[in-house]
Formats: sequence, structure tokens, C-alpha cells
Amino acid sequence: MYKRLSLKNIFNKTCSINLIVFWSFFLSFQNSWTQTNLINNYSNDTIVVIITNENKEFRGLLISEDYNSLSMQIANENKNFKKNEIKSYRYITRNQIKSIKEFKNPNPIYTKYCYFPSAYITEKGSVNTNSHYFITSNSKIGVHENFEISVGNIFIYNVFSSLTYSKKINNSFTTGISLIGSINLLTNLNGINELNSWGFLPRITYGDNFKNTTIGMIGYHLPVLEEFYYGGYLASQKKIAERFTLAGEIVGITVDGLQLGLINNIIINFARNFRENWSIGITIINMEAINNALGIDAIVLPYLGLQKKF
Repeated sequence: MYKRLSLKNIFNKTCSINLIVFWSFFLSFQNSWTQTNLINNYSNDTIVVIITNENKEFRGLLISEDYNSLSMQIANENKNFKKNEIKSYRYITRNQIKSIKEFKNPNPIYTKYCYFPSAYITEKGSVNTNSHYFITSNSKIGVHENFEISVGNIFIYNVFSSLTYSKKINNSFTTGISLIGSINLLTNLNGINELNSWGFLPRITYGDNFKNTTIGMIGYHLPVLEEFYYGGYLASQKKIAERFTLAGEIVGITVDGLQLGLINNIIINFARNFRENWSIGITIINMEAINNALGIDAIVLPYLGLQKKF
């Protein structure tokens, strides 16, 4: 009897030990499997920035990640990316966001530089007006997310207008083209239209509304000069502080295969408030014919501009 109870106790103890070992092994396996397939367990306020193999950038809230894929929420839509389709990715946590200095408002002049525009246009339903030296006036109206019209004047009597089409290619590039026309009211009243003109301005912009760079072409015909003028420009800008933006452009003008010269503009823009900003800088004009006539190397002029948003 005693021997039978001892054997039973040993059997029960052995079963208990086996059960403990089994469950320990099972839980350990579960933990190991979970860590293998969910290598990161971030909170739902973690932002992930993904660069795909096609150099497209996506930003969204991280949902989950394993060794083969990564899921994120973009504009209330869940998207899954395979790791072999991703060139690189990084995380931004709430603490990192607090430690990074971000600008509150976009660059107020991201649609233009000094005289020449970027491929971005005025937002739909908005009106931007700008003036150079207080002797020109130009109002740009956003009539559609892809279209903008403008009306302006130089010395009041020279009226010009433009129609611009803009299209965002991807997260980095935006392209645009403007058709431009002008009439001279004084000469037209006398039946003279040689001072009327037309032109076009295609360009492509890399960047966003905080900093961008544009390469553009210029084509313009003024009948009174009996020539077609063409050239190109390179312009760039960057927001350097919450209220300040640095911008510059270089313009080359050619006629009949001969380069007339270069015009360089460097400005700093100050955002006085949400609706008004001022620009000051210098304009350097380097044209051989003018330089030789005046006996100088270049003409340096101060620049002053004003822009308002309605």
C-alpha cells in the first residue's frame, strides 16, 4: 500500500514537472516568435518616413513591422510596404518631434523668387499681389489646383496678363508653363501695336513650399525690336528662420544666337505677418553693350519688393 502511494506521488510530481517544462517552453516559443515577426512595437504616435526604390517618400503613422514588411497609416488609409521595395526608412517619435525645430508656416514666396516664378502656383481661391519698386503691380489668382491667371501693369499703361498651368509630378518635382501677353495702352490708342508682346515660360521645380530650386526657359517676342528673345534661369530659395527666406536667381538672355548678358538677383524676404511680406536685396546687371557704353564692369542696383495675400 505504501509502496503504491509512493509510486503514485512520484508519477504525479513527474507529470507536474513535465507540464511546467512544457508550458515554459511554449511561452518561451511564443515570445520568441512574436519578437521575430514583430521586431518593433512602437506606440501609435510614431511616425515612419519611407524612401522607396523609386525614390518616392511616404510619411505616416506606424502600425506594425516585421522582418519582411512594414505597415503604416497615410491619410486614414492603411498601406503595406515590402522591405525589398524600400530603399531606407526611419522613425520619428513624439520626443524627437519636440526636439526638432520645425517652421510653423511655409515660405510666403515659394511660388516665386525675385522676378521669376517657381512651378508652384497660387492656391485655389487665393489672390497674391506683388510689386517691384512700387512701379509694377501684379495680381495672381488661383482658379484651380492646376491653373492660375494673373493681371498686372508696368507704369500703369503697360498691361500684361498670363495663364499658368502647374502639375505635381511626384513628392519632389513640380512642373509648370505660363503663356504671357501684354499690350501698351498709350500706343494702341494711336493705332500702333508694335509694343504689344507675347511669350512663354516653361519650368520645373524641385523641392517644396519651404525650400525649392527651379530651372526655367524664357521665350519672348517684342515686335518693335523685330527679334525673338530667349534664354533661361536658375533660381533657388530656402526658409532660414520663421520670418525670413533667402532667395536668388540668375537669368541669361540671348537674341539671334548672341548672349546679351546676365542678370543676378539676391534677396532676403521678411514676413511681416501672415498676409504681408517684404523683400530687399541687390540686382546685378552684366551686359557687355551697356558696360562698354558706361565704362563699368556691371550695374548694381538695390531691390525692393512687396507681396500681399488675400
